[in-house]
Amino acid sequence: MRLSLPLSCALAVLAAGCGGAPPAPGVLGPVPGDAVLYYDNQGAMRDSVRMVVRDEAGLRTLWSRVTAGQASPPPAPAVAFDREMLLVVGAGRKTPEDQIQVDSVGVRREMGPSGRMREVLAVQVRTTEGCGRFRSTAAFPVQIVRVRRFDGEVSFVERRERAEGCS
Repeated sequence: MRLSLPLSCALAVLAAGCGGAPPAPGVLGPVPGDAVLYYDNQGAMRDSVRMVVRDEAGLRTLWSRVTAGQASPPPAPAVAFDREMLLVVGAGRKTPEDQIQVDSVGVRREMGPSGRMREVLAVQVRTTEGCGRFRSTAAFPVQIVRVRRFDGEVSFVERRERAEGCS
């Protein structure tokens, strides 16, 4: 019995989804809410940035930078850098309606510049643009997320969208 290509593909997808099989390599998983350590848009970090922090010295520098405008900055979070690292995303100059966030992360295999396959931590970053009601006020959204440590290359994948309800 010979199956058409679309039917064969549909059956393969169904088979992979049954029985609690792990997701396919390269599939990004959502970042849980408790992984978010910090979010602010008050302007201490004014640059558009995608950064990885893998040690205590980097955390101290980052924390003093993102909390610089606060009269009583909160203490830096405790991070077990032997098992964890931080992802930092900043949107640069935006409006108070705009947001930035790390949506999902996952290790995937991709072709490197040398032509060899390598594992890369892919980080999907979503920037949501508001409806434009507050154009005269500047905001500088930044988010810090804790993830499991990955010592290889990190690739930030950008996704832009418009906020719901905008006309």
